[in-house]
Amino acid sequence: MDNATDNRQSILMRIRWKAGYMNPALRRIADRVLKTPEEIKSISIKDLAVQCEVSESTVTRFVREIDVQSFQQFKILIAEELSQGSTTSEPISERHVYEDITDEDDTSSVLSKVAARYAMTVSDTRAGLAEKELERAVAAIENADVLGFFAMGASLICVENALLRFMRVGKRCLFFRDLGIRQISTSTLGANSLAIGVSNSGRTISTVDSLQHAKLQGATTLAITSFPDSPIVRHADICLFTPTITGVVGPGEYHESMVSKIAQLQVIDVLYSLYAVRNFGRAMEGLERTSDVTALTRY
Repeated sequence: MDNATDNRQSILMRIRWKAGYMNPALRRIADRVLKTPEEIKSISIKDLAVQCEVSESTVTRFVREIDVQSFQQFKILIAEELSQGSTTSEPISERHVYEDITDEDDTSSVLSKVAARYAMTVSDTRAGLAEKELERAVAAIENADVLGFFAMGASLICVENALLRFMRVGKRCLFFRDLGIRQISTSTLGANSLAIGVSNSGRTISTVDSLQHAKLQGATTLAITSFPDSPIVRHADICLFTPTITGVVGPGEYHESMVSKIAQLQVIDVLYSLYAVRNFGRAMEGLERTSDVTALTRY
């Protein structure tokens, strides 16, 4: 991450977001911090290491993993965030109608806040996507004979974009809006298939169940979500996490972020672009072939 991103992004949100990519030892530290962050601002590195059953050097590695220079700076950032979060006791859900927009915002303020939130989401998504996981995801797309997509609500926007992108470059895709048919479709997936579940919360029942059933059928599974501790992650061979969690402290709230669709679209476009450049000849053939078809729909 660059300094600008560091200054904007909540340290607790950064931990929660990156936790899914961490090894078990680092993940224990992340879980400990997120469980009671108010205790971290005064804890020693030795005590934290003991509580998490890791070495002090592992705690230091955790701090660097979240792009903080030292354990002392880490505690300062936690303290500052907790202080900012306690400036009001009014629940977030009662103060905000869209991320950080309140009933006191005028037109100019709403325009500025929405633009800033979108820009921050794009920047944070770029900074946090794990390249190794992207590589694994692209390899799975290359090896799959069919891509099966599963999503509900706002995440359907991501799926519609994915269908357009990947079908145009020659990948077979399937997606059904009817919930019953969608669940049945998992039985058609097998060892050469890739099931992609998109859920910001990672708790949408039909999406989680679809990924689980696809995995039982032998398909490779990919999840795009914001919550490393959500149910969908348990059924995913590959996970790509988006930084669209709101809330200042404590465990992430499992609700749909208003800007989650922006991060999800960005992830799909990155996957599509990586696949297309690595399969350039096939991609260009597909684009030319589908362009001939779509040309008939325009004056």
